[in-house]
Amino acid sequence: MKLFVWDFHGVLKKDNDLAVLDISNKVLEQAGYTERFNEQNNREFYGLKWFQYFERLLPNLTNEQHMALQAACFEFAEKNLEILAKHIKPSDHSVSTLQAIRKAGHDQIILSNTRPSDLLWFVNAVGLKEFFPDEKIIGVNAHQKHGLKEDVLRSYLQDKHFEQLIIIGDSQSDLDLKKVAGGITYYYNHPHVNPNTAIQADHVISDLRELLQEL
Repeated sequence: MKLFVWDFHGVLKKDNDLAVLDISNKVLEQAGYTERFNEQNNREFYGLKWFQYFERLLPNLTNEQHMALQAACFEFAEKNLEILAKHIKPSDHSVSTLQAIRKAGHDQIILSNTRPSDLLWFVNAVGLKEFFPDEKIIGVNAHQKHGLKEDVLRSYLQDKHFEQLIIIGDSQSDLDLKKVAGGITYYYNHPHVNPNTAIQADHVISDLRELLQEL
């Protein structure tokens, strides 16, 4: 049995960046700022934590102010889930790929830098919950802490034996999970977006169905 370790945002789910743009600008308006994110910012900042978006847009603010804006975004999102729901979708071919992995008898988990309650909502919202029991949807709140995904994966692997780890992500930090117990890394580069050539991975893909070569 192999273990497929999935990042979530930008890998199994798409168009979250549109929700981030929408919510961030509404929070900026409510907070009295005149600055706004645009689509180019959204592409440039993709993959950063939410407070880091504000660091780049408003560099003269303090860290406390950046974190306060992030907290306001989380609060706004929780109170306006319809904004998230209208934007987010499952990634292309995610359902058929997850079905094939399950049918082949392999294990798969989601390991994401997302608050646990939020991650569960997201997985449900895009219709992928059937593939992941609650204990395999693991949210690591890296918006507040750092360096925890490795610890969580190490804990999950205790008392388990897998033939191979297959690690799928869209950032270097996702793929660095290989340091925990080895494995094969897949950098999922979004279709129609130039790949980040600085990212080190065993494979670069823009179609999740390419993972099926591991079955």
